Amino acid sequence: NHFAIALVDRLWEREMSAVLHVESLQIVRGDFSLTTSFECAPGSILAITGPNGSGKSSILESIAGILPPVSGKITLGETVFNDQVTHLAAEDRQVGYVPQRHELFGQLSAVENIAFGLRMRGFSKQDSKTRALHWLTKLGLAQCAETKANRLSGGQSQRVAIARAFCSAPQVLLLDEPFSALDANVRQQTIDMVHESVAELNIATILVSHDSGEVAQLAQNTIHVSR
Repeated sequence: NHFAIALVDRLWEREMSAVLHVESLQIVRGDFSLTTSFECAPGSILAITGPNGSGKSSILESIAGILPPVSGKITLGETVFNDQVTHLAAEDRQVGYVPQRHELFGQLSAVENIAFGLRMRGFSKQDSKTRALHWLTKLGLAQCAETKANRLSGGQSQRVAIARAFCSAPQVLLLDEPFSALDANVRQQTIDMVHESVAELNIATILVSHDSGEVAQLAQNTIHVSR
């Protein structure tokens, strides 16, 4: 069903044109505090590097709407995610997020996990499944479509999480160590797919990684955070 794919692609084309701005964002967790500013253009990948505990994942959680910042401003074009008076709910941000813990629904199949975001946005079951199968195939997992998530390997789960993030037609894509569970061959194929898809779909993307090779292959810009 190419209609479902074309429908979501038109959604992408309409929305994937704004710069993500993070301005004087202050995050506090216990005795840890971080303040940062940066921007990420559509179709580009910004890498955030730094040691463990430096707040890299916390930055992604704030952009995703999971961790409210103490102060600062996050905008995508004219849409305000956070400022002094606004905190847009996570489900209203259309952010695709791949956390370090993939957190799939164990009793749902791989294809059901991937289709979940579109179903929540009102797409039909069939159209959502068609789009999910499209991304499963791009990630080399078509044979696992009906496999329950709790029966997938760690690497398969990680690829399903990546497919789920893309399938939701995000305005912003957040990737937190997204290739860590993949073996060498699958890892390179997945890196290539992410690189091509971000450019093709014009998504502003932020990558957290400790791997300098990943950063060199994927990122156009890099910021370093430290405690």
